Amino acid sequence: MVSTLGLGAVASRAYSHPLHTTLTELTIAPDGGMQVVLRAFVDDFSAAVTGHAPPTGTAITTPADTAVARYLGQTLALTDGRGRRSPLVVANVRRTDDLLWITLRAPALRSVAGARLTNLVLFDRWSDQVNIVQTSFGNRRQTLLFTKREGNVAKAI
Repeated sequence: MVSTLGLGAVASRAYSHPLHTTLTELTIAPDGGMQVVLRAFVDDFSAAVTGHAPPTGTAITTPADTAVARYLGQTLALTDGRGRRSPLVVANVRRTDDLLWITLRAPALRSVAGARLTNLVLFDRWSDQVNIVQTSFGNRRQTLLFTKREGNVAKAI
């Protein structure tokens, strides 16, 4: 199920921050599919989704779920052990002050064996963007780093 946010959600003003990072957590959802929770700064993410940054000092709106899904469909990819891309569905978008928490589901991806992730989120905005991914499957935990310098690299999860 895709949740919808009010298009007029506004909680802060545009500002500059020194870190260009996202944090993503990959786990198995209760239904057995893959769950992806991505945290990003709302100003950077909204600018990437809409294609423009709001003028300094103006309100930042939360992008619509459809726009979020379109952007993440271009920048975040999960593939199965055979290299087939698994569709990601936006399950929830939640805003807390200057952060967005985006929950995606990959219900068709039922096994992490051979699965790979590509994370290019916000590489189109910042040359120093770093995307941190933490995976937790049973007792196996790992942290992956994705940087723009690496390019379009798929990493084993």
